[in-house]
Amino acid sequence: MNLYTATSLLGTTLFGALAANVLADEEGPIIISGSGTTNPSKCFWHIMAKLEEQIKIPVRMTYRAVGSGTGQKEFLGKGIDIDGTITDTEIAYNDFGSGDIPISAADKEKWNNNGIEFAQLPFVLSAVSFFHNIPGVPNGEMGLNMTACLLARVFSADITEWDHPDIKEINPGLNVEENYPIYVGRRDLGSSSTYSITHYLHAQCPESPDEPKGWPEDKAASKIEWDPTTNACDGSGPMTTCIRENEGAIGYIDAAHGHEADLKEIKLKNGDGFFLTSKEAGIDGVQAAAADLSTVPSTAFGDFTNVAYYNMKGPKTWPISLVSYVYIRKDLSHITNPVSRTLLKAFATALFDPDYIGLCERYGHIPVPAEVKDISMAGIAELNWDATEDQEWTFEKKTSPGWGQGDYVISKKRKSFGLYEADRLADDMQPLMEDLADLKAEMAVLKGIGLSSGSAVVNMAWGVGALVGAVMLSLY
Repeated sequence: MNLYTATSLLGTTLFGALAANVLADEEGPIIISGSGTTNPSKCFWHIMAKLEEQIKIPVRMTYRAVGSGTGQKEFLGKGIDIDGTITDTEIAYNDFGSGDIPISAADKEKWNNNGIEFAQLPFVLSAVSFFHNIPGVPNGEMGLNMTACLLARVFSADITEWDHPDIKEINPGLNVEENYPIYVGRRDLGSSSTYSITHYLHAQCPESPDEPKGWPEDKAASKIEWDPTTNACDGSGPMTTCIRENEGAIGYIDAAHGHEADLKEIKLKNGDGFFLTSKEAGIDGVQAAAADLSTVPSTAFGDFTNVAYYNMKGPKTWPISLVSYVYIRKDLSHITNPVSRTLLKAFATALFDPDYIGLCERYGHIPVPAEVKDISMAGIAELNWDATEDQEWTFEKKTSPGWGQGDYVISKKRKSFGLYEADRLADDMQPLMEDLADLKAEMAVLKGIGLSSGSAVVNMAWGVGALVGAVMLSLY
């Protein structure tokens, strides 16, 4: 089965499901919707698709990837434009919000004082990194090394050329033209990736009398004033485009997105002084950053603003490790259908179930430690779902004759061929794409050392061509 056939089957399946929805329920499907950070968006979409696949009756689950700042605004009803006036309406515009940064202590206090309580549910860890587009400089051992102090100077436009002596000092093999300009890509709107990289810069290289060009504390935030010579690239997609389409570019993005786009990752200096990429740090390196749970509150209704994992110690520890949160209000009366409320509860519960959150490993997301999971699960239990027992959703993990056919049963035994085939093709493609990335990296190394022609490059090009051909054959 090729990708074209699988896509056609998936479209047919979805069309049939939509037609069945209309026939099955004149009032339409049961709906929940969320909005927020782009970082775990693929994780959300995959879990939502899996749940929709496993539910018998018509449901519709959506997530709008708009950034952590917008997700928080829509969750809280903060900074909403009403006829040209920015207003805190305190109305929930989504059923749940999500962000890679906790809601600020000031906002939490204000909304709590106005009678609006909410849980913040940490559910996955992930990495943010810097990527570049310097021709001839590959990923891996011969890749680009950067410290937080050098990055601080680049992003404040103090260093504007790649052949600057301080960059060359820790990259003696860097071969670029004289005065080769740096194209700096950065986010403009409120962004968790901006929040994380600026906190990393300040944690490793704070502005001080000894380091006057370090990163200032007041610029460690989700939205800051950038030097006007830098370039706005808002959103993961636009940032990818900025880096890919501008030679000499540097930017930052969640690591999994950068890897998926085959961008070249910078080797960052971590808390122990080692240079590494997030791939080299791996799952263990991200988890090691979050080993200290002393700042995590004892309840999901507590203050998470001190939970930060930047520049943590450890030889393989990744220095920019994020915690992603789901935000849910305690009073859910704005969701008028009680079955929609309990569907949201089932979705939130699935974020801590290995059968569902395990789907997200391919997107670079790692489940939170067991102690943090327990805090989140207790928070889910404390929310006011306000539904009767027969309006609750349950999960069928083992075959249960009769009961498993219930309307509000999420059954592991129920599947769709379209999603099955899409998952299978993704698994088949992964090793091919990894081999292709390795070959491209080897070609970049050869180019970087001056072998721009000759049999070595020709043979390598043939290898890339053959591999691309194999990839294309697997799709058709």
